[in-house]
Amino acid sequence: MYEYANGTRLDDKSIDLMVDRVAWLRALHQWFHGAHHVVRGTPYSGDHGILYDRIYTGIQDEVDGAIEKVLGLTGSEQTACPKMLAARALRILNRYPSPSDLTPLQIAQTGLMMEKEYLDYITSMFYDMETRGVLPLGLNDQIAASANTHETYVYLLQQRAQ
Repeated sequence: MYEYANGTRLDDKSIDLMVDRVAWLRALHQWFHGAHHVVRGTPYSGDHGILYDRIYTGIQDEVDGAIEKVLGLTGSEQTACPKMLAARALRILNRYPSPSDLTPLQIAQTGLMMEKEYLDYITSMFYDMETRGVLPLGLNDQIAASANTHETYVYLLQQRAQ
């Protein structure tokens, strides 16, 4: 169990939830970066240059802050281990088809499903940690900002997936 400046104590479950959030972001980044590269056909210009570029670059920026938050709250460099994060991200990616195997419409639909499941994950994480009294204000803010961003991605993908 870890304790930091404001007296909040994080248990192993909370740390695991935060690390899995980073793994989710890594998985989403990789998947949408792949979608950016393989999209083709009539929607190519908008999907490649606008939609998937916006999503994967936004997530790429989000990953850094998420890792730094876990490191700052736990003091454990193990939470930033690239091999461990990649392995966890791969478990998430393996639940979905590769964008290289999909039509442009299927890419949008699968990306939409992934985004919704990420939002479900962080909502569950938020309420679990809040209920147990181990959700520091800064992490609360970071999760809320992430939800706001990914709700926008859901909206954009819903428009594309119709």
